[in-house]
Amino acid sequence: MPQLDNFLASIPDAPPNYITLNQTNFGRGVVSVVDETNLPRNALKEARNLTLTQDGAPTIRPGVDWYGTAPSANAIQGGAMHVMVDDVVHLVAVSGTKVYRSLNDGATWQVCATGAGVQDVFTLGHRVRNEQANTYTYLFNAWDNIVRYDGTLILQVYQALSTPTAVSVVRTGLGGTGIYNYRYRVSAVNDIGYTIASTAIVFSSDRDRATFDATNYATFTWNAVTGAVRYDVFVGLTAGEENYIDSVEGNLSVTYQDKGEAIEQVSVQAPDSNTTQGPRCGDMSLIGSRLYATEDRDFPYRVWISGAGRYIGAFGSAYESTYLDWQKGGQLKPVKTEDYRKGNNEPVATIWCRSKDGKGAVLQGQLEAYTVGDVTFPIPNFYKLPGSRGTDAPDSIINVLNDYYYYNSQAFYNLGSRAQFLNLLSTDEASANIRPHVKRIRKSAAKGIAGHFQDGKVYMSVPYESDVNNYTIIFDTERKGWLPEGFTIGFERFFEYTDTTPEEEHHMLAWKLGDTRFSEISENIRGDYGVAFETSLITGLMHVNPKNRFEFLWCEEGEIEIAQPRDTIEIELSGITREEGFKQLDTPKHIRPKSVKRSWTTGRWSEHKWSYKLGIAVSYSEPSTKRFFNVQQEINAYQYRINTNSLDASYIARTFQINGTGSQGGKPSEWELFD
Repeated sequence: MPQLDNFLASIPDAPPNYITLNQTNFGRGVVSVVDETNLPRNALKEARNLTLTQDGAPTIRPGVDWYGTAPSANAIQGGAMHVMVDDVVHLVAVSGTKVYRSLNDGATWQVCATGAGVQDVFTLGHRVRNEQANTYTYLFNAWDNIVRYDGTLILQVYQALSTPTAVSVVRTGLGGTGIYNYRYRVSAVNDIGYTIASTAIVFSSDRDRATFDATNYATFTWNAVTGAVRYDVFVGLTAGEENYIDSVEGNLSVTYQDKGEAIEQVSVQAPDSNTTQGPRCGDMSLIGSRLYATEDRDFPYRVWISGAGRYIGAFGSAYESTYLDWQKGGQLKPVKTEDYRKGNNEPVATIWCRSKDGKGAVLQGQLEAYTVGDVTFPIPNFYKLPGSRGTDAPDSIINVLNDYYYYNSQAFYNLGSRAQFLNLLSTDEASANIRPHVKRIRKSAAKGIAGHFQDGKVYMSVPYESDVNNYTIIFDTERKGWLPEGFTIGFERFFEYTDTTPEEEHHMLAWKLGDTRFSEISENIRGDYGVAFETSLITGLMHVNPKNRFEFLWCEEGEIEIAQPRDTIEIELSGITREEGFKQLDTPKHIRPKSVKRSWTTGRWSEHKWSYKLGIAVSYSEPSTKRFFNVQQEINAYQYRINTNSLDASYIARTFQINGTGSQGGKPSEWELFD
C-alpha cells in the first residue's frame, strides 16, 4: 500500500503545459481610450450601471427612488439643507417660482413668502443654487435678486433702493472764485449695498478742501430714499473720479457738512452700479468669513466679495466689502470661487474662470488691508495660475479631500499639489482613460454638468450627445478607476441631506430635469423608482499568451466566481477561434443563488430554519458562488460578459477564468498574407 500511495502522489495534478488564466481585479475601471484587444487585465471594456467595491471588484450600482413628496405640481429648480442654530434640519426646495420648506424630511411642505405676502420670487427656467452663511441660506439663480431663508416662513428678498437726488451745496465762509470746482455726489446704502451715485452738483471754492475748517465749509444736501440706512458722500475735481469721504447715518439724515476733516479714499470711487439688491449672481461660496459671488448677469467679469462678520451678505463698500473685475473685456470670466490653498497650504480664495476657447483658467489670491489715514479697507490681490485650466461647468467643481476635480471642455481635470512642483498647484488631466467618452459630452450643454463626492467616489452627471444630463460617471478615487456609464440616467444637481430621525441618517439627494420630487441614491434601493435597470459588464479581449498574440489554447473550461449573487445573472464567454474568428463560445449561462438563510418569519416553524434575527424575513445570498462550464474549443483570445435585467439582481464579480493546454496547431491559413 505505501508503494501505491507514493505512485499516486507522483502523478501530476494537471497534464504538462496545463494553463490557467484569470482576472481577479478590475480596479482600473473602464479604459475606453485603448482598444479592447489591448486592455490590461485589471480593466474593463464596459461597465454599465456598475460601480467598484472591495479591491476593485465590479458590483451593481446604487438604486434610485423618490424621497418625500412633491412640494407642488411644478418642476424642482433647487434644493438645499438648512441647519438652524440648535441643529434642527430643514429641507428647502424651490419648486416652480416658489420656495418651500419641510420640517419632516419632505413628508409635508409649507410655502414661504415675503413680508408683503409675495410667494413668486424666482423666474422659471433658471436653476437655483444655494449657500448657507451664518443663520441664512442664500438662494440665487443669476437672474433674480438674492433670496434669504432664515428658518421661518418669511423670505427676505434683496430689493434695490432708488438713486438719491442731490439738492444743493451751500458755502459757509468760503469764497466762490472758482479756483477749485468740486463735484459732490451721494449714494444711498442699505444692509446689502449701495445705489448708483447721484448726479454731481458742482461747487466752486477759493481754496482746497484740505484747508476747510469749522468756519469755512460746504453744506451738501440731498433727498431721502425709502429703505436707506445710511448715505455715502463722494467728492472730486474730475467727473467719474469722485472719491469717498464720509457717511451719514440714518434714513432722514440728508445733510453733510464738509469741513475738510475726512480724507478722500482714492480707491473707493462713486459707484456706477446699484448693489442694494445684491449681485444677481449665479454662484456664491463662503470663503473664510466672506461670501464670494460670481456669474453676475450684469457684470460677467466681476467677483463680488461681501463684508465679514455681522456684515456678511452685504456687498456695498460701506460694509467693508469689495469686488474684483478681472481683465474686463478679455476672454476670462469668473464662474466659481472655492476656499482652497496655495501649494504651500496657505489658505486663499480660488476662482475658476471660463473662456470662449474652452480653456479657461484658475485665479488665486486674497484680500489685503490698505490704509489711508486712519481708515483701513480691503483690496483684492489675485493672480492667474500659470498653465491652469478653468471650467464652463461650475457645478462640476468638487472638493475631493486635498484636491479639486472638475470638467473642462478638453477633459476632467484635477487641481492639486504634485511632488515635482514644490509649493505650487498643478492642473492635470484625470480622465485620460475615458477620453472617447469625454468627447461625447455636448459642449453646448456642458454648463449643466453636476458633480458630487461621497464615500470615496466622484459622481459627474453629464450630457452624452444630449442637451440634458443623461448619464452619470463614477470615478473611484481610492482605485483611480473610471466608470463612464456608471448610471444610465442623469441628474440636474446633487446635495447631501441629514434627516430628522434620531439616527440622523445621511442621504444623497438629487433631482432630474422636470422632476417634481427629490430623488434619493442609495445602496439600500434596488432598481430605479421600482423598475429594474439592465447592467452590462464586458472584460477586455484577453489573448491567451500576451507575449505571443498569435498562439492558441485548447480551452477546456470556463470558470467564474461570484460573491453574494441574487436572482438571475447571465454569463457569456466569447473568443477568437481558429476556424470562425470571433464568436460566442457557447450559449449564455445563468447563475442563480443555490441557498438562502432566513430570519424569523410569521410562517410555521417547520418551514424555515431558526436564526437569531428578529423581524421580517430577510434573504442572504451565498458569500461565494463558483461555477464552471465546458468550452472544448481552440481559442486565441477570450472575453467575458455579465448581464442582469431583474429588479433583485445583485453580485460582486470576483474571478473570471479559463484553463486548458497549449495548442500546437499553428496559425490559421486565413491569417497568411499573399502578394
